[in-house]
Amino acid sequence: MQNEKISIRKYDDKDRQSVIDFLRKCLPQSGRELDIDGRHKIYRDIDRNFELFLCMREGEMMIGTVAVKRHDSMRCELKSLYLSGEYHGKGLGYRLLEQSIKYAREKGYSAMYLDSLSASVKALALYRKAGFLPTERYNDNPHADVFMVIKL
Repeated sequence: MQNEKISIRKYDDKDRQSVIDFLRKCLPQSGRELDIDGRHKIYRDIDRNFELFLCMREGEMMIGTVAVKRHDSMRCELKSLYLSGEYHGKGLGYRLLEQSIKYAREKGYSAMYLDSLSASVKALALYRKAGFLPTERYNDNPHADVFMVIKL
Protein backbone atom coordinates (compact mmCIF):
# COMPACT_ATOMS: atom_id res chain seq x y z
CA MET A 1 0.00 0.00 0.00
CA GLN A 2 1.27 3.46 -0.86
CA ASN A 3 -0.06 6.42 1.12
CA GLU A 4 -0.22 8.62 -1.99
CA LYS A 5 -3.06 6.38 -3.26
CA ILE A 6 -5.05 7.09 -0.08
CA SER A 7 -7.50 9.99 -0.28
CA ILE A 8 -9.97 11.54 2.14
CA ARG A 9 -12.94 13.48 0.84
CA LYS A 10 -16.30 14.71 2.03
CA TYR A 11 -19.26 12.40 1.62
CA ASP A 12 -21.39 12.94 -1.44
CA ASP A 13 -24.83 11.39 -1.85
CA LYS A 14 -23.45 9.17 -4.62
CA ASP A 15 -21.30 7.53 -1.89
CA ARG A 16 -24.34 6.25 0.04
CA GLN A 17 -24.29 2.67 -1.21
CA SER A 18 -20.51 2.33 -0.92
CA VAL A 19 -20.71 3.56 2.71
CA ILE A 20 -23.37 0.98 3.48
CA ASP A 21 -21.38 -1.76 1.69
CA PHE A 22 -18.22 -0.70 3.56
CA LEU A 23 -19.99 -0.81 6.95
CA ARG A 24 -21.51 -4.20 6.09
CA LYS A 25 -17.94 -5.48 5.56
CA CYS A 26 -16.16 -3.50 8.28
CA LEU A 27 -18.46 -3.83 11.31
CA PRO A 28 -18.15 -7.65 11.57
CA GLN A 29 -14.36 -7.18 11.89
CA SER A 30 -15.11 -5.76 15.35
CA GLY A 31 -17.84 -8.25 16.26
CA ARG A 32 -20.81 -6.13 15.16
CA GLU A 33 -23.36 -6.39 12.36
CA LEU A 34 -24.83 -3.58 10.30
CA ASP A 35 -28.50 -3.04 11.22
CA ILE A 36 -29.45 -0.53 8.51
CA ASP A 37 -33.17 -0.68 9.38
CA GLY A 38 -32.61 -0.29 13.13
CA ARG A 39 -29.67 0.95 15.13
CA HIS A 40 -27.68 2.08 12.05
CA LYS A 41 -30.53 3.71 10.10
CA ILE A 42 -28.72 7.08 10.39
CA TYR A 43 -26.59 5.92 7.45
CA ARG A 44 -29.64 6.05 5.18
CA ASP A 45 -29.51 9.88 5.38
CA ILE A 46 -25.93 10.89 6.15
CA ASP A 47 -26.39 14.54 5.13
CA ARG A 48 -29.18 15.01 7.66
CA ASN A 49 -27.59 13.05 10.51
CA PHE A 50 -24.00 14.33 10.44
CA GLU A 51 -22.45 17.77 10.13
CA LEU A 52 -19.37 16.27 8.48
CA PHE A 53 -18.86 12.80 7.05
CA LEU A 54 -15.52 11.88 5.48
CA CYS A 55 -14.73 8.87 3.32
CA MET A 56 -11.20 7.46 3.04
CA ARG A 57 -10.43 5.55 -0.11
CA GLU A 58 -7.58 3.66 -1.63
CA GLY A 59 -8.20 4.31 -5.30
CA GLU A 60 -11.93 3.73 -5.65
CA MET A 61 -12.22 1.32 -2.71
CA MET A 62 -13.65 2.75 0.51
CA ILE A 63 -11.42 1.80 3.44
CA GLY A 64 -12.50 4.18 6.21
CA THR A 65 -14.98 6.73 7.49
CA VAL A 66 -15.26 9.36 10.21
CA ALA A 67 -18.02 11.81 11.08
CA VAL A 68 -18.81 14.78 13.30
CA LYS A 69 -22.26 15.29 14.76
CA ARG A 70 -23.32 18.61 16.28
CA HIS A 71 -24.74 18.57 19.82
CA ASP A 72 -25.01 22.31 20.39
CA SER A 73 -23.06 25.46 19.52
CA MET A 74 -20.11 24.45 21.75
CA ARG A 75 -20.09 20.64 21.67
CA CYS A 76 -19.88 18.03 18.96
CA GLU A 77 -19.44 14.28 18.86
CA LEU A 78 -17.02 12.04 16.99
CA LYS A 79 -18.95 9.35 15.14
CA SER A 80 -18.38 6.52 12.68
CA LEU A 81 -14.60 6.19 12.91
CA TYR A 82 -14.17 2.91 11.05
CA LEU A 83 -11.19 1.54 9.18
CA SER A 84 -10.90 -1.79 7.38
CA GLY A 85 -8.83 -4.20 9.46
CA GLU A 86 -6.12 -4.68 6.84
CA TYR A 87 -5.30 -0.93 7.12
CA HIS A 88 -4.86 -0.87 10.91
CA GLY A 89 -1.44 0.09 12.24
CA LYS A 90 -0.55 2.35 9.29
CA GLY A 91 -1.54 5.71 10.80
CA LEU A 92 -4.67 5.98 8.68
CA GLY A 93 -7.14 5.89 11.57
CA TYR A 94 -5.17 8.68 13.20
CA ARG A 95 -5.37 10.70 9.94
CA LEU A 96 -9.15 10.37 9.95
CA LEU A 97 -9.32 11.33 13.61
CA GLU A 98 -7.06 14.36 13.05
CA GLN A 99 -9.27 15.56 10.19
CA SER A 100 -12.39 15.43 12.37
CA ILE A 101 -10.69 17.26 15.27
CA LYS A 102 -9.33 19.91 12.89
CA TYR A 103 -12.81 20.44 11.46
CA ALA A 104 -14.36 20.77 14.95
CA ARG A 105 -11.74 23.34 15.96
CA GLU A 106 -12.28 25.34 12.77
CA LYS A 107 -16.04 25.36 13.42
CA GLY A 108 -15.43 26.83 16.88
CA TYR A 109 -16.50 23.90 19.04
CA SER A 110 -14.95 23.87 22.52
CA ALA A 111 -15.21 20.11 23.08
CA MET A 112 -15.61 16.88 21.11
CA TYR A 113 -17.17 13.85 22.80
CA LEU A 114 -17.25 10.19 21.83
CA ASP A 115 -18.77 6.97 23.06
CA SER A 116 -17.28 3.54 22.52
CA LEU A 117 -16.99 0.02 23.85
CA SER A 118 -14.38 -1.10 26.37
CA ALA A 119 -13.76 -4.07 24.04
CA SER A 120 -12.53 -1.65 21.33
CA VAL A 121 -9.00 -1.64 22.73
CA LYS A 122 -7.24 -0.34 19.58
CA ALA A 123 -9.75 2.46 19.11
CA LEU A 124 -9.48 3.55 22.75
CA ALA A 125 -5.68 3.66 22.47
CA LEU A 126 -6.04 5.82 19.35
CA TYR A 127 -8.41 8.21 21.14
CA ARG A 128 -6.04 8.53 24.12
CA LYS A 129 -3.11 9.18 21.76
CA ALA A 130 -5.09 12.07 20.21
CA GLY A 131 -5.76 13.58 23.65
CA PHE A 132 -9.22 12.27 24.54
CA LEU A 133 -9.81 11.78 28.27
CA PRO A 134 -12.46 9.80 30.15
CA THR A 135 -15.66 11.68 30.98
CA GLU A 136 -19.08 10.91 32.42
CA ARG A 137 -21.84 9.35 30.34
CA TYR A 138 -23.32 12.09 28.17
CA ASN A 139 -25.90 10.10 26.20
CA ASP A 140 -28.24 7.15 26.51
CA ASN A 141 -26.53 4.83 24.00
CA PRO A 142 -27.14 1.37 25.50
CA HIS A 143 -24.29 -0.11 23.43
CA ALA A 144 -21.56 2.18 24.82
CA ASP A 145 -19.70 1.78 28.10
CA VAL A 146 -16.80 4.22 27.54
CA PHE A 147 -17.22 7.99 27.22
CA MET A 148 -14.43 10.40 26.37
CA VAL A 149 -13.90 14.09 25.61
CA ILE A 150 -11.20 16.31 24.16
CA LYS A 151 -11.10 20.04 24.80
CA LEU A 152 -10.57 21.87 21.52
